[in-house]
Amino acid sequence: MASFSTPDQVKAVVDEPGAVILDVRTEDELKEEQLTSRPFHHMSCHVEDCSELMAKAEQLLPDKNAPVVIFCRSGRRAGKAKEVLEQKGYTKVLNAGGLKDLTYL
Repeated sequence: MASFSTPDQVKAVVDEPGAVILDVRTEDELKEEQLTSRPFHHMSCHVEDCSELMAKAEQLLPDKNAPVVIFCRSGRRAGKAKEVLEQKGYTKVLNAGGLKDLTYL
């Protein structure tokens, strides 16, 4: 089960220099609804297959010490993406849960 960061933890890092918000939902989900309160990057990640993120993480997120706040629909895929980034050496990765959980941003 994915562990989620608290709203206070997310708010504490989201405005740090270099912080990135990463949406790992599918293209179809992205078309249905988007985070409108802040700029974000998108890269699909599925619980069974996060190969795109594995292959392109350094290109999309060059600073491994910058905060990365990840979300999806429910937080499960964001948890998988968090694991992938941490395995690649990213040091400040937060699972913010699902898009509907981000009303505080």
